[in-house]
Amino acid sequence: MLAYNALSLSMLSQPTCRKLTLWLTAMLLLHVFLGWRSWGGVKIGLPDFTIFYTAGEVLHEGRGYELYDDAVQEAVQQSFSPVGLRTRGSILPFNHPPFEGLAFIPFVRLPYLGAYLVWFGINLGLIFAVLVLLRRNFVNLGTVPFYLWLLAALGFYPLFIALMQGQDSIFVLFCYTMAFLAFRRGTEWREGAWVALGLCKFHLVLPFVFPLVLLRRKKFVAGFVLVAVLLALLGLVAVGWRGSLGYPAYVLAGENNQTYAWQVAVGHLPNVRGIAEGLCPPGQPRLRIGLILLLCSMLLIGLTYAVRKGFLVSAVLPQLVFALSLIATALVSYHIYLHDLSILFLAVLIVLEALLSNKRFHPWSKRALLSCIGILFCSPVYMFLTMHYKHSELLGAVLLLFFVVLFVEFLRIQPKVDAPAIS
Repeated sequence: MLAYNALSLSMLSQPTCRKLTLWLTAMLLLHVFLGWRSWGGVKIGLPDFTIFYTAGEVLHEGRGYELYDDAVQEAVQQSFSPVGLRTRGSILPFNHPPFEGLAFIPFVRLPYLGAYLVWFGINLGLIFAVLVLLRRNFVNLGTVPFYLWLLAALGFYPLFIALMQGQDSIFVLFCYTMAFLAFRRGTEWREGAWVALGLCKFHLVLPFVFPLVLLRRKKFVAGFVLVAVLLALLGLVAVGWRGSLGYPAYVLAGENNQTYAWQVAVGHLPNVRGIAEGLCPPGQPRLRIGLILLLCSMLLIGLTYAVRKGFLVSAVLPQLVFALSLIATALVSYHIYLHDLSILFLAVLIVLEALLSNKRFHPWSKRALLSCIGILFCSPVYMFLTMHYKHSELLGAVLLLFFVVLFVEFLRIQPKVDAPAIS
């Protein structure tokens, strides 16, 4: 396997670099083609960026208390994207926390397309920042030419989708990157603060925080709670008590609102929920819910155990705990779409760095991990499973295998005698 041969050396050989360059360039060219084909939809307002522009417009008009009113959102989207609204057949609802809408108020001073392009540029800048920061902090992967890092990012399908949709998933990846660097330096309060900034997608944050709260990592929790409270206060300023109190009900109601186009467009999700829905018969909701709860509980219990091991003084490759947490977060999250898988870019890099720096991994586990990574970096797989067959739960199965193999291997390489935990 191409990636497996690459990891047999402390540095990538020139032939391996050439092969990786060809593969990632092919993925990038495919993305460029898809972007070109979808440009017409961008111009009429089909991308998810519509929800942020809508929120910015409502808040700019001083109607924050009406932010979570579908009629208000529909009127705003009709004003700047009538063709997109008609083509889609429904509004794209702004179902993110209220504080996030404040960040998009300046964008409404531009026409929709101009605002989209500015946000596109900001997302590209965040990707570039992620690459520069991580390359400086990885010993082995840091020796890889920067153009390969850039190709890897632009050739990663979830990042491409996040760029084209104008989503905020790349910002969440940036927050996790900063949190990882804080984790490496042992500054837990700063790690918690950066993770809390990702609460714009709370479903991609709360599972990550769960084991750290359970294990009473006080500095992490303090940083997290401080920023979370500040964001909640900003949301209160933006939409008032009425909007803040109505937000949870709005999100829950959206789960059953079949008029939203995205309810029927995505199929099963690439997580535990999608796996359970794919396995269980349609007429067995209790069985489906039971399976979801069972799998999520097992994942969170296992993750908590691994995190506890990672905080021991004698822990080997404790950074793998961060990768495990990201993978488990993706699996446990109730909602996750392809662009949300952008956070796995960091998990993959952490795992690759560990494989390069440690010789204790079993050959079978290396092959399994690299096979999962290979699938995650194969854009046609995403397209085949999501656009054609709508069986994204198979991607969830790949993530589940990724987690299990990494979990087992992380525990295997730990010392037999536990040392005191790092406080």
